[in-house]
Amino acid sequence: MILGDSLTQEALSTGSKTNTTISPGGAIRLAVTLPDGAVQYFERPLAATCADWRATELEAPGSGFIFDEPVTEQWGRALTLTAHNSLT
Repeated sequence: MILGDSLTQEALSTGSKTNTTISPGGAIRLAVTLPDGAVQYFERPLAATCADWRATELEAPGSGFIFDEPVTEQWGRALTLTAHNSLT
């Protein structure tokens, strides 16, 4: 499994809260709060497909990581549904 898919699987299976925003530049940004309080972010252009998601930042208490990892279309569909549900 690629790193982007592993980050997505972990976030979606253990996350407790999601928040979706749309940037002025037209990107969807999905934040998933993990059990330890860290927040994993995923992004894709607004006009893109499920295959265009990327795992980006991980904000953790006291530290953080920057990723730019692709997410496969299969996991991208789950991110799209999650993002849509947290917008409504």
